[in-house]
Amino acid sequence: MKTIPSISFKLLIFFSLIASCTSEYKALVKKELNKNQKVDSVFFDIRLGESKDIYHKKSWDLNNSRVVTQGRSYFYMKKIFSDSKIKKKENDFALEFSGKFNAKKKLKMLDVKFYHLLWTPWYEKYQAPNLLPRILDSLVRWFPGNPFLEIKTGSDSIPTMHVKIDGDRRFRVYVENLQDVAVKIDDLNEDN
Repeated sequence: MKTIPSISFKLLIFFSLIASCTSEYKALVKKELNKNQKVDSVFFDIRLGESKDIYHKKSWDLNNSRVVTQGRSYFYMKKIFSDSKIKKKENDFALEFSGKFNAKKKLKMLDVKFYHLLWTPWYEKYQAPNLLPRILDSLVRWFPGNPFLEIKTGSDSIPTMHVKIDGDRRFRVYVENLQDVAVKIDDLNEDN
């Protein structure tokens, strides 16, 4: 039987870990925002803060030139990344994205989903938790700057989130379900 002091000690350690991650995150946000550095680039020459009309024109042009196609939902655009060295699509994954806009009709966030093309519910190799390290590595290569910070959220639905902040651009990456790795790319500066 566990004693009250041992349970209290475990709770103290748990909350200390959460607090240290939170304070490390808050310190990173403060440090990056104090730089007053505008970092707005995302995928395919799309930029945070651009107008809804410009975003839709760029999306239309990407679709028209067959760089992207319609995703699993009408609101998402899809780009497939193939590994030319492996013919059986074992390394192929898709990126789907959709813009989210503020009241001024400016792009505030890009909602991104990554998933393996060979995903099935019964084959663990192609599920989102196994794809997550590859997505984090790709994002660091595509968007150099600060590394990802792993944050334990304490939530059952999203127990761990990986956060990367460069200037006023923030990436939040987490396993959304067995199929999708979700990436939310947003602008921390409310004035943009």
